[in-house]
Amino acid sequence: KIAKGTIEILSNVKLINVGDKVGASEATLLNMLKISPFFYGLQIEQVYDSGTVFNPAVLDITDDDLRSKFMQGVTNVACVSLAIGYPTLASVPHSLVNGFKNLLAIAAETDISFKEAEQMKELLSDPEKLAAMQQAAASATPAGDAPAAQEKKEEKKVESEEESDDDMGFGLFD
Repeated sequence: KIAKGTIEILSNVKLINVGDKVGASEATLLNMLKISPFFYGLQIEQVYDSGTVFNPAVLDITDDDLRSKFMQGVTNVACVSLAIGYPTLASVPHSLVNGFKNLLAIAAETDISFKEAEQMKELLSDPEKLAAMQQAAASATPAGDAPAAQEKKEEKKVESEEESDDDMGFGLFD
């Protein structure tokens, strides 16, 4: 509403939408209101570099994005290297841990003993101590993970019962 040479806005009115071309009447009205909603610049639609055309989203990559992609690649290299048995810098730590697990398994089943296996053998020989340690580990799990941990324990029990049925009372080295 125009009253006494001034413009009074009584309700919200949308003059123009984003992306629309501004006509002469809209520009005059906005100028009278002393509103300058205009900015000038380029809108990048595609990026061309060395013969390759990219989406402009490529320019928004952060250092964290690069770091996470690199770590995914390292993980993939370690997985492939472990699967084919080819040692790389990424797979060697996993190979060492897997070898140590095998040594602990051998020590648990035989009379062979070494310093690192003593604690495991002590826990296996004292079921009460093992149960107390499992309860402490279960109480340390966050509340949201407790049902999932319980389900995993039940699955392991079922699997171990099935495995004991499969051996029919005969051991591998009997």
